[in-house]
Amino acid sequence: MKRSLRICAIITSLSAGLFSCNKYLDVKPEDQFVESAVYASEKGFINHLNGIYLDMGQGALYGGDLTFTLVSILGQEYNISSNSSHNWYQHANYAYANSLVEPAKEEVWSKAYEVIMSTNNLLENMDKFAGVLKPFRDSIIRGEALAIRAYMHFDLLRLYGPVYVSDSLSKSIPYVTHADINTRPLLSANNVMDSILADLDHAERCLKTDPVISGGPMRIHGAEEVDFFYQQRNGRLNYYAVKALKARILLYRGDKTGALAQAGVVIEGAGPWFPWTTLKKASGNADFPDRTFSTEHLFDIYCPKLYQSYSANFSPDVSDRAILAAHPTRLTAAFEGLESDYRYNPSWIIPSVGDKTYRCFYKYADVTNKDSADMFRYRVPMLRLSEMYYIAAECETDPVKALEYLNTIRYNRGLTALPETVTLETEIRKEYQKEFYGEGQLFFYYKRKNQATIPKGGAGSGNFTMTAATYVMPLPRSETDYR
Repeated sequence: MKRSLRICAIITSLSAGLFSCNKYLDVKPEDQFVESAVYASEKGFINHLNGIYLDMGQGALYGGDLTFTLVSILGQEYNISSNSSHNWYQHANYAYANSLVEPAKEEVWSKAYEVIMSTNNLLENMDKFAGVLKPFRDSIIRGEALAIRAYMHFDLLRLYGPVYVSDSLSKSIPYVTHADINTRPLLSANNVMDSILADLDHAERCLKTDPVISGGPMRIHGAEEVDFFYQQRNGRLNYYAVKALKARILLYRGDKTGALAQAGVVIEGAGPWFPWTTLKKASGNADFPDRTFSTEHLFDIYCPKLYQSYSANFSPDVSDRAILAAHPTRLTAAFEGLESDYRYNPSWIIPSVGDKTYRCFYKYADVTNKDSADMFRYRVPMLRLSEMYYIAAECETDPVKALEYLNTIRYNRGLTALPETVTLETEIRKEYQKEFYGEGQLFFYYKRKNQATIPKGGAGSGNFTMTAATYVMPLPRSETDYR
């Protein structure tokens, strides 16, 4: 990472975004006094953490590229043709060397490490100004910050790192734990994974008294001031979200026993607090449909420009050359033509006005009754309860229990139970294709499994042959040129 980026990240994080990188190019002596003022009270630490979460929701990260645009395009979720008016065609064809792809590679990388650097700065100032925070609040903030650092590094590893199942020893990304300008070495994927899990172990210890354990996420309507220590815990990396992230990571690493154990804790402990959606919630409330099933979100992120992104990429008003929509044949195949699926009709609709004759993607469209939907507007899911059931189904050695986990999901999506004669792995893959549309998880599922071919999104038939060259996004030039 370039020196200017690192210094910029340090300065911006100094007071949760109060300063401009263009104005401050070096750490000046008077900044020490600024730090003392910012972190003299609990409010400074809370504002800094809130600023980090907001940064995670920007378009280059989970408000776009790492969820419903770039990574979903890599997963072949949309019908993108060669005459696309954006650069999406090059991404959809894994043309990583194309100059049109470089800006996205660079922006994801740089913005992710800015979040990491800001998180490190927060953690260092918590140590520097020890005693300002009461023990309980220190523990919660520290746990969330460590979990953020792990979450960001893991997604960078999944995107820029090798196919882990076949090559965990190759150099991948730096693991950055300090807010300084020193260059960090590229570590093997296995070493990065060790660091991620160490951070999550520490985070879990810090969050052992998280109120979400005894009181759930405490979703509240319309509050001007939210105490995130006790309320809206689903909007933070809470205790159950950390356990769920561990399950996701351990499965990616190939530790099915560990992944099953973590998923089991979430299913048993979080299940009552994170209830399944219903058909009425998903589509029955016509003026405020909850198409992302927000009650099941173990962790979601606030994206202030979500509806601008929807209008630019998914709205029926977008031209055929620019819209992100699934190929009709692929969409029907993915949902097996089952209109009863809660994930199908509420999110995929043929517009009643305009010239679109195919289903458009409404999952992230705004709602009419905004007051009734204020708990889930602007929210993008990051970790779901359903994923824990998929992980349990994949890791459970008893085939009967494994199928029970999968059928639990199907029941809560309006589908009938599968018979014992099905091939479980095939059915889990089909579920990932349905469940995670526009969330960025499908591409990473294919990469984790090192799947040899995946359906070509831009055609009604045919597959892409996948290799390390297509699964691994190369590091951006700003990183490779600097080393």
